[in-house]
Amino acid sequence: MRFEPPDDRDMLREKIIGLGETSLHKSYYPELQSRLEELERFRALLDQTHDAIFLIRTETGKLADANASAGMYLGYSKEELLAMPFASLFSPQQKARLSEFIPESGDRPSDSRQTCITSLLSREGTEIPMEITVRSVTFGGEQYIVAIARDITDRIRTESELKIKESALESSTNGILIADLTGTVMYANPGFASMFGYEQKEAITGRNLEAFFADPTLGEKITGHLLDNRTIVDEMIGLRENGSPFHIQVSGSVVQNNARQPLCIMLIVMDITERILAEQMRRETYAQIEKNIEQFAVLGDHIRNPLQVIVGYAEMIDDPLVAKILDESCRIDGIVTELDRGWVESANVRQFLRKHGDGA
Repeated sequence: MRFEPPDDRDMLREKIIGLGETSLHKSYYPELQSRLEELERFRALLDQTHDAIFLIRTETGKLADANASAGMYLGYSKEELLAMPFASLFSPQQKARLSEFIPESGDRPSDSRQTCITSLLSREGTEIPMEITVRSVTFGGEQYIVAIARDITDRIRTESELKIKESALESSTNGILIADLTGTVMYANPGFASMFGYEQKEAITGRNLEAFFADPTLGEKITGHLLDNRTIVDEMIGLRENGSPFHIQVSGSVVQNNARQPLCIMLIVMDITERILAEQMRRETYAQIEKNIEQFAVLGDHIRNPLQVIVGYAEMIDDPLVAKILDESCRIDGIVTELDRGWVESANVRQFLRKHGDGA
């Protein structure tokens, strides 16, 4: 046996029992403590995330672990979650889809990441829409599946609202145009394409606003006005794809972000050709009525003048028929008087319409 000096024996004894400078305890304990603290920090991070995280044993399908968010979403304690199979968190209608992403017990899952949209059942039986991403992992030689579930309730609601708004834009009979701040078209609804004679609304995207007005300078003027004043309502002459002009009313506004910075320009266009033609016809009709009133007033005078001559000559004749002539003359004069009253009433109506802005 090799003889160890007394000092060497003491050093060896201290190293074994953990008192020496290079003891095994002192070498590994700090590293172990550091690893434990790192794991605790990582666990705290997992519990603070908004996503629900599940660790599933591949062999049994039961939960091996779950973070705090999983229990918060579903209303279970961690102990309750770990006592149930993962499949019990799905409704019977959703379990069929579960097998597409999480295999039956004993089957080896795919190593690739897969994502599905489904629902998880809370304790109260409420279905919570989730986007679940699953992936196979191995810990200590045992196979697991990690499932990360994200609550997409708000996203689904937002998507639904966007679809409703998009449907409203698409089905509007008015033409709707969205352009960037330089006047380049980003979106046109079918109503605008139909109004301006385009077969496909996609043919409008990328064009400048100047292409849709008989006066090409209006595109730049509208853009400048909106950026300065935010809104515009005006009547203009539009230009169809085939070059034919027509009357339109343009209502425009600037779309802003939460910081009130301009993002784009939106124009709502109405075809007012029929209204303009109706107004033009009304003006022409009123003008003709005025002309007729004046002519009828003159005709009344033209009738009375010869009538007075007839009456004058009749009074000078000594004949039994004179009385009949005078009676008929009075009847004619009465009829002309009634016509005069009608012309006056028509003129009063015309003045009333003009006063209240219904006439031209």
